[in-house]
Amino acid sequence: MKNFIRVLIAFSVFLCIYTVAPHIGRGPGDLAPVTAIPQRATVLGYDRASMFGGWLGGVREGIVDEAGDTDPYSGNRLDLSSAEVDHILPLSAAWDLGAHRWSAGERISFANDPLNLVLVSKAENQEKSDQLPSEWLPSDRSARCWYVERLFAVANAYELPLPENDIRVGRKQCGFAKPW
Repeated sequence: MKNFIRVLIAFSVFLCIYTVAPHIGRGPGDLAPVTAIPQRATVLGYDRASMFGGWLGGVREGIVDEAGDTDPYSGNRLDLSSAEVDHILPLSAAWDLGAHRWSAGERISFANDPLNLVLVSKAENQEKSDQLPSEWLPSDRSARCWYVERLFAVANAYELPLPENDIRVGRKQCGFAKPW
């Protein structure tokens, strides 16, 4: 009987480790699924103003009104007088990843989608530029998973793939062991 109990305990521990350990460090869910591509290729013809248009009425103001007083990328106090609206998934990256095939209306909708917009400090926005997670992450380490979750959500919503390196780096920021 003692051996049976030992085997039962050992099996229970194994089952617990097998089912729970892969989820340690994860948030409430996994990152939104995205298609992986080997790398980002530059697609000629990108022109921000003519391809993605400007702000639709009230969108920028809405992002500013909803922003708190903290820069989500740095964790520092946000100076609203110099803050900028950032596209979490940069417009030029979206262009390279497939938006070049979209209609003008689809590109304008993407550029004005609140899911892809956040008010940040000018310094963080300028440093980020059109980079993806393998090249840039928020300076506030505690914001990195949040940033990656939003980026993956945007890519998923618009069926845009992400380069393998960006997926790998993104998953690491949220504590996911497997590449995808």
